[in-house]
This record gives sequence, structure tokens and C-alpha cells, in this order.
Amino acid sequence: MIYTVKRIEEDLDFGCEERPKGMPVMAIVTLTNSSGEEIRIKAEDAMLYECNINEGDKVSLDMNNKLEKAALISDNNRRV
Repeated sequence: MIYTVKRIEEDLDFGCEERPKGMPVMAIVTLTNSSGEEIRIKAEDAMLYECNINEGDKVSLDMNNKLEKAALISDNNRRV
């Protein structure tokens, strides 16, 4: 399923503690599907930068429920 990235926010919820040492910076990513339903997932902030995933982008979840940027399909059904 293809989702649109609606919002990316830094995950700041550590309870009364700070982020544990060695734990990667996480982001809360709000996604919407074609029906307008929203889901929220956690993703490593560094991975979002590495994959160039930004608000407004089309993404999908791989078989491990990790975000990946959706491949663009041209008019002749070839990946761009």
C-alpha cells in the first residue's frame, strides 16, 4: 500500500528519562492512505535522511514494516 507522509516529528517521549545512551534518534511519522486514514509509526531519523523521505513524499512499508520511498512509475510502466 502506498502512503503519503503527512508529518515527521522528533520522538521526545522518554517518560521521566532522557533518551538512553546509544539509542538512535527516532521520529514519529504520520502517514495517510488513499482513503484518508492515518497511521503513526516510529522510524530512525537517520534513515529518513538517508532515504530522503520528507513530508509530502509517497512511501510504502516493506515486509519488515520499515519505510521505503515509493518508486516513481513513468507512463510506460518503468521505474524512474
